[in-house]
Amino acid sequence: MSIQDLEEELFTMDCPCKGKNLDRLLQPAILQAVSRQPLHGLAIVQAVAEGPMWSGTQPDPTGVYRYLKKMEQAGLLRSTWEVDRGDGRPRRMYEITDHGRACRNNWAVALNDYAAAIARMVEELQSEKKWEEAGI
Repeated sequence: MSIQDLEEELFTMDCPCKGKNLDRLLQPAILQAVSRQPLHGLAIVQAVAEGPMWSGTQPDPTGVYRYLKKMEQAGLLRSTWEVDRGDGRPRRMYEITDHGRACRNNWAVALNDYAAAIARMVEELQSEKKWEEAGI
């Protein structure tokens, strides 16, 4: 089986090389989503889906709600119940805390460093692929 065949096979499987296992980036995405205004859980899921890492693909809502709970316990978010909505159904609204803002700002620095390292890694990987294709 050629390398190209293997690449195609990996991209038809649910392989980590497709970038789907980026749940660690859920935290900064949530922090960014609630930075401007409080949002309820489903609105956060939708905001994350519209962000640059998910490109319209909705993250697992159960995972997002789990993260919201963890982030609230860690003091990054605070929630309140919104009950006067007209339809009688309360919903939990999440907002960022000062600790959450500091965390979001740290993520910006860390992601910038990751982006530079990833760019170097991509260059190396592409260079290796060119060598292989050239038969060297």
